[in-house]
Amino acid sequence: MLLIIMAVFHENGILNAFRFEQEQVKMKEANEGLKQQNNLLRQEITALKSDPYAIEKVAREKLKLAKPGDRVYYIVSTQNQFSPEK
Repeated sequence: MLLIIMAVFHENGILNAFRFEQEQVKMKEANEGLKQQNNLLRQEITALKSDPYAIEKVAREKLKLAKPGDRVYYIVSTQNQFSPEK
């Protein structure tokens, strides 16, 4: 009976081995997600090095730049930000 209890609950027992296996599965899944993210970033880097349209897209969307002669429109909300007084 003591051997069974030690096999299950000891620090090198079955329960700990099961926990480590679950943790390993989670880490592998996280690693796969990071690999996919790295691949997307590599593609973006390659595009930014060689594709002028990719550079223009980043300049327009992230840096809020415009070409000379472009018209820039700002949309302003007309809703009152504060609640009306009663």
